[in-house]
Amino acid sequence: MFKKSTFLAFVLLLTLSMVLAACGAEEEVPEEAESDGEEAVDFEVVPEEGAELMLWSDGDEQLEWAELMAEKFEGEYGVPVQVEEVTQEDAPERLATDGPSGQAADVFASTHDRIGRAISAGLVLENFWPEEYEEEFMEAAITATSFEDELFGYPSGIETYALFYNTDLVEEAPETMDELLEVASELTEGDRYGFMMEPQNLYFVYAFLGGYGGYVFGDEGTDINDLGLNNEGAVQGTELLLRIRDEVVPGMANEDITYDVRTALFEEGNLAFDINGPWAVRGYEEAGVDFNVVPLPELENGESPTSFSGTRGFYVNAYTDYPDAASLLAQFITNEENLLEAYEITGALPPRLELVEHDDIQSNPISVGFLEQASHAVPMPNVPEMPLVWDPMEAAFTEVWNQDVDPQEALDRAVDTIETAIEEQQN
Repeated sequence: MFKKSTFLAFVLLLTLSMVLAACGAEEEVPEEAESDGEEAVDFEVVPEEGAELMLWSDGDEQLEWAELMAEKFEGEYGVPVQVEEVTQEDAPERLATDGPSGQAADVFASTHDRIGRAISAGLVLENFWPEEYEEEFMEAAITATSFEDELFGYPSGIETYALFYNTDLVEEAPETMDELLEVASELTEGDRYGFMMEPQNLYFVYAFLGGYGGYVFGDEGTDINDLGLNNEGAVQGTELLLRIRDEVVPGMANEDITYDVRTALFEEGNLAFDINGPWAVRGYEEAGVDFNVVPLPELENGESPTSFSGTRGFYVNAYTDYPDAASLLAQFITNEENLLEAYEITGALPPRLELVEHDDIQSNPISVGFLEQASHAVPMPNVPEMPLVWDPMEAAFTEVWNQDVDPQEALDRAVDTIETAIEEQQN
């Protein structure tokens, strides 16, 4: 297995040899050192002889792009890459079971919030080129794909959600949440709805909680002993859900507002406002909807909703037989050219700094809308305890929406459940 520390030692030795030679001390340079210099050149990361790789990818457009990357990588390095569809949500769990037995992919995609447990268990190799990535990628993407100050991921996409609006139904995007609810209420009639969002899904609701001062874990998502999901701000954010229910979609149960329901309504032209992510863009375009994307409207306190940002990245299996080839593949598919192709095929916003200013992105108002919201977004915590948060919070929001349970009571119960789950996981 390639070790960066070993590589650095060779580089230092090579540098020392060159300095001594430059000082006219060639006769003092041990033959062994000269030999080491030649060996250092050999330590350029190249695929292992006979390497064959497996790449796990999401389906749909991501799979289309991954298969293109496999073809291009084989053409560039002569290493065949087989692509298998495994969702980025499932990949870390499968790595835990299939990695030690040699059945997992050499390279796989994952969202940054689900990879922490696999990294802490030693299942993932560090990024071979951390300094290069830190210089060329957004800080938020580097932070999200790092763990305990070490970079593990190869960031390929950064995303957050924003406000979609049907421009045939709405002339001008609302700037405040009060304005949004007022317009949405007026537009709701019969089978046409003004506004929908999944009320039970913390991923989307967090924008309100965070905007009022709630948070998941303290110390920028790393202090698992400091939960902020039932503080005053979290309660205020949850109470906004009740305003949406009562003023825009009265009588609708939580289960009636699924992702599929609201996307279908938007595609049919029967939904004016939708909070969604860049993954929805292609479907809406193909449906022929005239729409635009803008940042989420300001809350009553004058603050912008703090949507979750997620960073998609590629990671290298620590059990791979071909760590050099696998790391090269992860590097290759996140280079500038290939991330621009990812943007064109999947719509994923590339976290490479050069590409943010690319004309193809800046000339697209939808991409600009997401980027503006991203300036208010916060990375989802990537600590191993983060997966323990989702279900209890979904239960709390469901209780509030469907059963009128007091928000403080429901959130307190959720936090108790999360704290118990954390204790059990640590024991």
